[in-house]
Amino acid sequence: MRQSSRKAFTLVELLVVIAIIGTLVGLLLPAVQAAREAARRNTCAANMTQLSKAVQIRETSTKDIPGYINTLGITGTNQLVRAPWIVTLFPQLEQAQLYEKWSSGTMNFDQSFAPIEILVCPSNPPATQGEPVTAYVANTGWRNKAAENGLPPKNNPPTFENPANGVFFDRTRVADLPNSPPPNPNWVSTQDARDTTGAAKNVMSFAYLQGKGDGTTKTLMVSESLGALFWGYRTQDDYTNVRDQPYHFGFMWERPTVLTGTNADLKLRVNGPKDPPTYSTFTDMDAVYNQTGLNATDLVQRPGIPSSNHPGGVNVGFVGGQVQLLSDQIEPFVYAQLMTSNHKQSDLATDATATEPSDDAF
Repeated sequence: MRQSSRKAFTLVELLVVIAIIGTLVGLLLPAVQAAREAARRNTCAANMTQLSKAVQIRETSTKDIPGYINTLGITGTNQLVRAPWIVTLFPQLEQAQLYEKWSSGTMNFDQSFAPIEILVCPSNPPATQGEPVTAYVANTGWRNKAAENGLPPKNNPPTFENPANGVFFDRTRVADLPNSPPPNPNWVSTQDARDTTGAAKNVMSFAYLQGKGDGTTKTLMVSESLGALFWGYRTQDDYTNVRDQPYHFGFMWERPTVLTGTNADLKLRVNGPKDPPTYSTFTDMDAVYNQTGLNATDLVQRPGIPSSNHPGGVNVGFVGGQVQLLSDQIEPFVYAQLMTSNHKQSDLATDATATEPSDDAF
């Protein structure tokens, strides 16, 4: 009698095959996700490379690095506006039409803002499409030193910033505005036309970095930040009523002992809290920055701190143009040295044990 051959799998064999396939998928998925994240991180690094090149090209013409806030328009007339650092790079970023709206000194909130793809990190996409968001901030120096007379910056912005502390400074500290009232948005009603001296002291250049400072390859220029909002003051209220602050469009360094030890403020470390920010305007950003009573376990996104969704670190760009992933385990003293343009002349102490109270203490 002839035996019939078996033409089907048994249930056990089918289950074994399914288990093997499931195991292979489980092994492959992390690799696929890692590859996707690596691609996003590389795109982010390419964006920062373009920003670094834009600063270099601009510096070749102007012989200085822009401030985190600048005047644009016709000096000596009432056609002047305040422009963040990214706006000054628009000619180098192929955004000539947007730059024209700002440089004419007649910026308006309906036409002078637009989303710019190069300012978006793929790992940190905007929550709302069409908004002029940015994922990148500039090196604005020491968090406490943006102040005078012992008061923190939120209460008493200075007329002078130590150029050795950072790279980007407030460049609107000059009385070059006319007596005639400027058009809306009204500059006279803002809180930033403060002094008539010291303008040159708030200027940074490649010549300073290379001749007196730590060098362009050893000084941070730009970073990612999950706490950043827009590349400019998005609303009339923010533009007119919010005092310019270094954390609005920048990232800062803090004295090492504020970030270490018993009373460590871990929120101020690189890649501190990575939750989405709880604010949507610069007014609300100020409120979050200034709130007291926070402790190291509070998951509150603090503005002015390098942060990203990339595992293990943050993409940063140096003045010399190189971009790399900065480990979030970096020692605070080393991080501060990378941010100072001339650490020997800066307010950073010569050893990592020096103490300085956080401005939340005032």
